[in-house]
Amino acid sequence: MVVSTITENGTNGEQSSPTMGIAPGDYRLVGWDMDTTGKKLTDEICQIAGYTPSSAYSQYVMPYKDLNPPAIKRHNMRVVTVGKYRMLKNSKTNKVLKTKSEVSALTDFLTWLESVKGDAADGVILLYHEPRKVIPAMLLESLQRYNLVERFKQTVRGFANGFNIAEAKCTNSVRTFSLRTLSRTLLKRTEELDNAKDRAYLALQVLQYISLQENTKVGETSGSGDSDTAMKSTIEFIQPFVQPIHIEEEERAKLKVVFERQNSLRPIFGPLFKASRKERQHASPLRRLLAEAGIEYSQLQEAWSNGQKQGLEKLIKEKLIAAEDKKIEDLIKVLESYFDPEKNSKAKTRHEKKDMKSESSKIIDDRENNNKCDSGTETPDTTSSSPINTKLELPENGKVSIED
Repeated sequence: MVVSTITENGTNGEQSSPTMGIAPGDYRLVGWDMDTTGKKLTDEICQIAGYTPSSAYSQYVMPYKDLNPPAIKRHNMRVVTVGKYRMLKNSKTNKVLKTKSEVSALTDFLTWLESVKGDAADGVILLYHEPRKVIPAMLLESLQRYNLVERFKQTVRGFANGFNIAEAKCTNSVRTFSLRTLSRTLLKRTEELDNAKDRAYLALQVLQYISLQENTKVGETSGSGDSDTAMKSTIEFIQPFVQPIHIEEEERAKLKVVFERQNSLRPIFGPLFKASRKERQHASPLRRLLAEAGIEYSQLQEAWSNGQKQGLEKLIKEKLIAAEDKKIEDLIKVLESYFDPEKNSKAKTRHEKKDMKSESSKIIDDRENNNKCDSGTETPDTTSSSPINTKLELPENGKVSIED
């Protein structure tokens, strides 16, 4: 059975067991990936790509909104405006990328998948590689916008996540299961992974390698990785890990609910996401914990009104039974500082005063040290009889005479 759980940023993660997937049949396996403007269901596609040993598809898409900063860094592309026109550019080369609208790119992608399916009676399996599963739901959401889901379901039977397959099969050979690590360790390749086309290719190549190694262990021979026999063997190998379309649609519906809860928590976490990167990384899993537990802003507000900190603790501990104590403690601190900003301000003021006192003591100590004389020296005589303080008296004619 393929069991799905919600993970960071409201995305899905899978835990696979070999008791369910899809039934044996006549399938085509396609390596697939997408680049998007962000990781929310409402974000748009900016590149979609697919790969088979005999055919490939890749198309950049002009989104209506800009890529968010993490997406710009991840995909090395950005939207620029020149005069009245918006265009997509490669951040490394600064070259303009040839784009289509999202609906045109998706329509072309479906046409390509239909040609790849050919005479395969049971359809296409889309293979991707993602630690935090979100792009199947994003693809379905995009298809839904243009009423293309039914056409998609006529061709595609399900999705398989190469990350989960590697996690189940490669624990003795690698410690981490990212596509970058697997491609370097297993394939001895070091390609850049900022392009969806390259990731689609590597996702299929890595999976074929893992399948070949597994078949070798059990004494089967399947020829070279791209042969028809090897591909059929690879498809049989991944069938227990394939998630059918209807399951993905159910998860997409659950994701929408989670994102709505996250949006309700914006008054609390919004300022934290606008702060430093460290603050964002700290806030994201805490917001996720609340959303996954079904806690919305109104519930937190009611808990604070009824019992303040104790009310929050009661609600959090009832809903987050399996959460780590440290995360619960951090969460309570964030919530308390939001609902009682005056207390947080006082604590901050005390901390600042303590820092100022320490700084003042340091300045005083430095001044005292500077006023001390070096060993073996004498201080100048500044008494009234000292030559330093004696005034020079001039005669009445204002001239000074010097006598030997």
